Amino acid sequence: MDQVEVSRHWETNAEDWTRQAHMGLHVYRDTLNTPAFLAMLPSVKALRGLDIGCGEGSNTRLVAGLGAAINALDVAPTVLRQASVIATGGSA
Repeated sequence: MDQVEVSRHWETNAEDWTRQAHMGLHVYRDTLNTPAFLAMLPSVKALRGLDIGCGEGSNTRLVAGLGAAINALDVAPTVLRQASVIATGGSA
């Protein structure tokens, strides 16, 4: 697969991915993966970071909440738009 095809596949699923995330259906991510990631993360206060493959930005927001300045990228424009809307206080 090349970047264009990968992007197309992620873009096709972007709306559903975000809707499921906001419904609490990403059980593995929310109850195991993200808590484990945050538990082993060193202090990020005042650090700068890059979240590659940010999806709708849930981990980006969590790490930013710990004091880091985070830039985020994703191959799917829809999830980037949704992450931006949520980060600025709107709803996706």
